[in-house]
Amino acid sequence: MLLAGVTDNGSVVDPITLDGLASNQEFASINGTGNNIDNPELGSTDEALPRLTSAEYEDGTSSPAGADRPSAREVSNAIAAVDSLAENDRYLTDFLWIWGQFIDHDIDLTENADPAEALPIEVPAGDPFFDPFNTGTETIDFNRSISEVDAEGVRQQINQITAFLDGSVVYGSDQERADELRTFEGGLLKTSEGNLLPFNEAGLANAGGTSDALFLAGDVRANENVALSSMHTIWVREHNRIATELAAQDPTLTDEQLYQQARAIVTGEIQSITYNEYLPALLGFDALSEYQGYDPSVDPSISNIFSTAAYRFGHSLLSPELQRLNSDGSVAAEGNLALQDAFFRPDQLVNNGVDSLLQGAATQIAQELDNQVVDDVRNFLFGPPGAGGFDLASLNIQRGRDHGLPDYNQARIDLGLAPVQSFSDITSDPDLAAKLEQLYGDVNNIDVWVGGLAEDHLPGSSMGELFQTVLVDQFERLRDGDRFYYENVFTGSQLQEIDNTTLADVIQRNSNVTGLQDNVFFAPTVEYVDLTQMQADNVTIRQRGSNVEIVDNRTRRVISSRTASDMDQLIIVGSDDVREQVTIAPMNPAMLPGGLVINTGDNDGDTLIFRGTGGRDSFIVDGTTVTMNGMVTQYSDVERIMLDAQQQSDNVVIADDVDARVMVNGQQPQNNNRRRPGNRPPQRQPQTAQVDMNNTNNRPPQASPVNNNTFTQTNQTQQNQRPVRRR
Repeated sequence: MLLAGVTDNGSVVDPITLDGLASNQEFASINGTGNNIDNPELGSTDEALPRLTSAEYEDGTSSPAGADRPSAREVSNAIAAVDSLAENDRYLTDFLWIWGQFIDHDIDLTENADPAEALPIEVPAGDPFFDPFNTGTETIDFNRSISEVDAEGVRQQINQITAFLDGSVVYGSDQERADELRTFEGGLLKTSEGNLLPFNEAGLANAGGTSDALFLAGDVRANENVALSSMHTIWVREHNRIATELAAQDPTLTDEQLYQQARAIVTGEIQSITYNEYLPALLGFDALSEYQGYDPSVDPSISNIFSTAAYRFGHSLLSPELQRLNSDGSVAAEGNLALQDAFFRPDQLVNNGVDSLLQGAATQIAQELDNQVVDDVRNFLFGPPGAGGFDLASLNIQRGRDHGLPDYNQARIDLGLAPVQSFSDITSDPDLAAKLEQLYGDVNNIDVWVGGLAEDHLPGSSMGELFQTVLVDQFERLRDGDRFYYENVFTGSQLQEIDNTTLADVIQRNSNVTGLQDNVFFAPTVEYVDLTQMQADNVTIRQRGSNVEIVDNRTRRVISSRTASDMDQLIIVGSDDVREQVTIAPMNPAMLPGGLVINTGDNDGDTLIFRGTGGRDSFIVDGTTVTMNGMVTQYSDVERIMLDAQQQSDNVVIADDVDARVMVNGQQPQNNNRRRPGNRPPQRQPQTAQVDMNNTNNRPPQASPVNNNTFTQTNQTQQNQRPVRRR
């Protein structure tokens, strides 16, 4: 039996079914123990952050790295200060950092040591914010992370929550917190007036203090900013919605059964959104390998370089203002909110709710992912200087030194990447390269957070090579090393429902927010078309008057049509299960400033056809793009490219780095014979590391180098093998 419904705002609610859950279903523990049967502590709370890279403590064991580098605040002033606001060039919305922070708080937490170990950040004399009186003695408070000493005497930091993407951000990572969040009636979680998060009436540990004026959620950081608090709120509502529908289906289910089954579904939805929407938006549609099933030899633990450096990229995405909008796009009555006024403000949600913040986040384009961090968190984080204010960029740099992370170039070497030889190898921005050289003097002494963010982005991604490698490794291990990953647990209609759930769905069915774009990680000006949802595998993109249309070539049905003046970019994603053919008809490049982005999925035999005008045409093909008469198409997972260049005067240029088979008027040029359909190149994998993360039987936090491609060896014989569904 399926239950479907409609919310007050008219959006369709996906049906909930018990069909995909076995009657004897095992559920993940709250603290992560027992996920891996052979290694029960793997990924559980209070485990050391393993190192993919070498430790670089000054004394070899504990003393912070970077003693010969400029102070973290000096680096921040030179590199992270915002010259001018610049929206990211891939039309990614604020949901990129909101969701990124939300799931970060699901997988890692390393608090300060107790008792505190001070490591103050020196402030340059005359710093306009932190030393306005030019004393030369000011510092920014900083304490070292909680840690333990391993068998070799090396300081290792602790992850205090579960590593798994298991919904702990909603439910908690310890039993006391989990119980305090429950009503113990009908499987429901507690809420406060207005269907908001409950308040911390039990005085549990919370960032910002134990006051009952702060919200209580699965993670202690839920009050850090109002956008994050809003996301927490939506997922508590989603849990209660699911539990209520499950109870209606089967009134014999106990409170515990309803709680656990709703928890499993919510966790699956969080995982599906992360792997099918968030990561493709951030890293590109072909960044991760296909899912091959659970592999108990894979260690899902959060690596130190991921937690302490790479996954702190989101701080550069922040804008100085959070938009709060009505459904018609107008500014809400409460007005927009300055970011520096958004920290630890549950009163903002009590007074104004979550709707306008979520509506605004779907519209506002995030800042470019680069080295620059807005003043609201670089000079006024949690308050003004001298009154609780911090510099988030300085904290990130100092935290990397505290954890003994290697310098940027050593991190590249440790991960099997080519070391850079000059500052211009890091970035094509000559001004940034000059600043880095002036600060550090040597490419072998750059703080890894600074160097990673300075890298030019990979094609189709918002990340540079180093951080892309770290993130791909981490999220593949989180997926492959989790016995309770949703594709390994659910079957049938319930699996399909979870697969088809988007973040827009969850928001609209748990709020009064309406009219969201299908994929809220991309701006409303991006037309996002999923061919699987459209049940189409052979389509043509064409210009019809002032509209951009997509036509199903089999049925001749127009499956998408939109006025070009409302668009910046068109994204088409395909299926991993069927061959697809996409034809691009001649179009005026001015119609789509951001061009086309096409990912046809991991099925061999996918084809792109570029149809010329019949006049003099220009085709330029490289390893990631095809430019036809000025219209740029970014492509991935394509095996064959066909160019309709019928005039002798046509200009055809094919670069040497093209993996796809390129055909020009049905003929293959002599310089393009590297691959045939069915002979796909290997998926991009992280290469070399200091730790074999698959060796779960003997996993020290730091080990000697191992051979290439050791991160994620998947078990090809596991049941329920299903490819990742990309949207």
